Amino acid sequence: MKRILLICLAALWLVPGVALAHSKLETAVPGKDATVNVSPERVELTFNTKIEKLSNFKVLNAAGEEMEKDKVEVGGMKMSGALPAVLPNGIYTVKWTIIGADGHSVEGDYAFTVEAPAVTEESTAEPEATTEAPAETASPTPSPEATADANNPSNAGDTTTSNDGTNYTPAIIIGAIIVVAALVLLMRRRK
Repeated sequence: MKRILLICLAALWLVPGVALAHSKLETAVPGKDATVNVSPERVELTFNTKIEKLSNFKVLNAAGEEMEKDKVEVGGMKMSGALPAVLPNGIYTVKWTIIGADGHSVEGDYAFTVEAPAVTEESTAEPEATTEAPAETASPTPSPEATADANNPSNAGDTTTSNDGTNYTPAIIIGAIIVVAALVLLMRRRK
């Protein structure tokens, strides 16, 4: 009797652990809710478990139109793809769908913003004023350090997604069934 109860309790603890083992997004470049000052050249997503080759993502603009990207590369826990075109300023959503190591399909999304400085006509019209003017004029292209900072996965708020697509309902139902079965067995033994 006690053995059956212990087995049921062990199963109750193990089943939700298995159900919660779905893959989820750990880090992303550009990061979640990040604002970058230069259009990203790549989107890189890292998950907490190994993901399968059929995993994919897409980048959508604010109007919901899919932006062009090169072939998605999947290896280990990482998925990435190059963005051949420069993204205009605006808000973009990365929607990803992966197949985790456990064989379950998980999807999610997050947003980032591109705010690249605009090129003005004044900076191109003034080079003939003096020889020092071009050196003092701010370059519309950010320095390599700014580009590295904008694409650095250690930016604040870039670690996880709020929508990991995990469904806990089956684990709760299975746990409830196990508890009911244990109680029924316990009541039958007492009679």
